[in-house]
Amino acid sequence: MQNFEFYSPTKILFGSGVLKNIGTEAGKLGTNALLVYGINSIKESGLHSEILRILKNSNITVTEHSGVKPNPVLEHALEGKDKATAADVDMIIGVGGGSVIDESKAIAAGARYSGNLWDFYDQTAEIKSALPIIAVQTLPATSSETNQVSVLTKTETNEKFGVRSPLIVPAVSFLDPELTLTIPLDYTAYASFDIMSHLLEGYFTSTDKFAPVQDGFVEGMVKAVMTSLDIVLKDSTNIEARSSLMWAGALAWNGLCNAGVEGAETPNHMLEHPLSAVYDIPHGAGLSAIFPSWLRYKKGSVSLRIIQFGKNILMMGREIDGLSEDSACNLIIDRFSSWIGRTGCPLNLREAGIPNPDFNELVKQARIICGQWGIKNYTDQDLETIYRMAL
Repeated sequence: MQNFEFYSPTKILFGSGVLKNIGTEAGKLGTNALLVYGINSIKESGLHSEILRILKNSNITVTEHSGVKPNPVLEHALEGKDKATAADVDMIIGVGGGSVIDESKAIAAGARYSGNLWDFYDQTAEIKSALPIIAVQTLPATSSETNQVSVLTKTETNEKFGVRSPLIVPAVSFLDPELTLTIPLDYTAYASFDIMSHLLEGYFTSTDKFAPVQDGFVEGMVKAVMTSLDIVLKDSTNIEARSSLMWAGALAWNGLCNAGVEGAETPNHMLEHPLSAVYDIPHGAGLSAIFPSWLRYKKGSVSLRIIQFGKNILMMGREIDGLSEDSACNLIIDRFSSWIGRTGCPLNLREAGIPNPDFNELVKQARIICGQWGIKNYTDQDLETIYRMAL
């Protein structure tokens, strides 16, 4: 296990009805908030009016910033930055999924920065200060409610880049599983695969010979997500299964599961970011469309991890005993792909609505991300081959 620094300062309020405390928590940060949210869902559900009522009763002045897209864009974040600056807000309150919380983080950092907000995302500047953030998670998937990452898309160039800073970790996050009961099943499946991808990226790329703690975290959580999603797809109102997905979503990418893991990388996210940037597909759907092809392409170098996945997560020990390494891996990848397909997630780019991808553009953007994230041993030909396999 490598040396690591783990920082997770977020106060989490989990459970039904916890949102009643948002006024109290906001009052600890100030009296003036920018409320960031999506387009219509929180208004249709009544969540918008409930939050406004609680904040008003707590003497919190609110400026609203609505319209965050599922893949948040720089231009809209800049509008939020201007609103936050003009209103001289004390805090940002993001109500929504990872996209809303990611844009809230961008605004929080931008409100304390006189330069171009994109400077943080193309890594020409470092975040030095940010407003405090309160997150109300309604679509658990990205762990944005507990981590130090924000991702934005610059529509002018179709670039989707991320920034990482401990200064944009939410101060408080509200996780009420009841808020997830109305998430459509297809988006529940996409979000669940996103959660699993956060866990499995480091698991498959790990070069640790002995990591029972971290491997145990991942194996237990992936099985929990798969089991819970299977239940929700049959009974969308099962609050226990929804609760498990919400908690897994908060933990999967907050740094805990990959802490100290040698060799851990995120190649599938590196391959997916260009897909959702250029074609505006749901991030989780893009991940499910690319992940099986990545496994097949990299099978030779991650075969032992694939076999461990098959034995400890898919519980295929008896089926693969006696098989050659290659045959065992093929059977495991096929079984995993079958499960992905049963959830309704796309298994390839065509199913994700991308029948004619621009491979040159995808490879160009993935190459930039390789450099930003320090992902090695991928040539342009490797990247293009994986994309073509995914088609």
